[in-house]
Amino acid sequence: MNLNEERLQKEKMKQVQLLAAYYQVINRLPLGDERDQMIRDILACKDRIKKINQKLTELNNKE
Repeated sequence: MNLNEERLQKEKMKQVQLLAAYYQVINRLPLGDERDQMIRDILACKDRIKKINQKLTELNNKE
C-alpha cells in the first residue's frame, strides 16, 4: 500500500465514522432546518466516500 492509498483509506475511515455519527443523531432530531442540514451533510459524506472509493479503485487498477 503506497502513501497516497494509505491517506485515502484514512480519510475514508473518517468519513465512515462521521456518517455513522450522523445516522445515530438524525432520528432524534425534530423535522426542520437542523434535520434538513444533517441530511445534506449525510449526502455530502456519502459522495466523498464514493469519490474516495473511485480513487482507490483507480490506484489499484494501475498496479
